[in-house]
Amino acid sequence: MSNFGYEKAVPVICINCGKRVSGIRELNGVTKVKCPHCGTVMVSKAVSRRHIVCDVYAPEGQLLMQ
Repeated sequence: MSNFGYEKAVPVICINCGKRVSGIRELNGVTKVKCPHCGTVMVSKAVSRRHIVCDVYAPEGQLLMQ
């Protein structure tokens, strides 16, 4: 499932602050999103049909609000 035919806008809920943002899913299945509200960067990768890996990075010098 690592090969998509086109790029697509994907709605995402920020894991840190809960705001709705949108990112772009690239051809290789990776979605990169930076929240404009809190600055958190989320990178998700579709591994298989039922498995998505999501990495969350706090802005430099800050902690996640959770």
